[in-house]
Amino acid sequence: MLRILVLLSIALATFVRAGDEPLPLPLTSALEQKRVQLKANGNGRDTITLEISKTTAEALSIVIPAGTRFTAENGEIQITLRDLKTTVTSSAEAILPAAAFSSRNTSTQRALTVATGTEPRIAKLLELFASQNDLPRPTAQLAIFIALEDLGWTEWKKWMEPVWSVEKQPKPHPTPSEVAQAVDAIAFARLAALDRTFKILADEDFKRLALRNPWARGKAMALYGLTVEDAITGDTSLPPDLGKLLHTAPNDNCPICRLRQKQPAEIP
Repeated sequence: MLRILVLLSIALATFVRAGDEPLPLPLTSALEQKRVQLKANGNGRDTITLEISKTTAEALSIVIPAGTRFTAENGEIQITLRDLKTTVTSSAEAILPAAAFSSRNTSTQRALTVATGTEPRIAKLLELFASQNDLPRPTAQLAIFIALEDLGWTEWKKWMEPVWSVEKQPKPHPTPSEVAQAVDAIAFARLAALDRTFKILADEDFKRLALRNPWARGKAMALYGLTVEDAITGDTSLPPDLGKLLHTAPNDNCPICRLRQKQPAEIP
């Protein structure tokens, strides 16, 4: 009997605690109702830092949906990549994965204010990102740039230059991993907008890197409408001609063979 009473007491206590949990409140609503104060900073690119302080006595459960826009004084916008829910008993701090809204964003620290509304052009992308717990931020960023401004390969490398330039041990870029991330970004953009064509896929340099990359070749072939049979047979009826990109047979007109024809004495 005593054991039943103890278990019943535990159950009732659990029920009361669950019932006392505050209902989720969007950050924009909490600010409009003056129930919290917000201090936000961003780097213009991939990170937003928040300090939330409540102005009321009760605890608050604050929700920041993926796609929430934060605006700097210069008009540049960053957007959050994932949903965040945090309980604020006094104050709370959070570092949010973010993306730039434009490839013209500058890489500088700045104060931010939260804006209302979302961008419908990336709604499907954010939905796809939600199930990718280990999604690299460059992949998410490039997919967003493709969706918003059809960014090309040259422009993407220019965007990444500030990151590459501060490496302690400089290395050639883009690396195979970075090419694979770009292929994944295009795949996300394609899933979000099946009826669109993307400028980045027409770039010959990117095409060569993607189709030669062992980490991304399968996805790249799918993006270009190629199959394994196309690679084996050298079928040129389907664009692009894989035989001109991959070395599949002697004298198959791939870059390696063309280079050998130009310099036969120097290249074995």
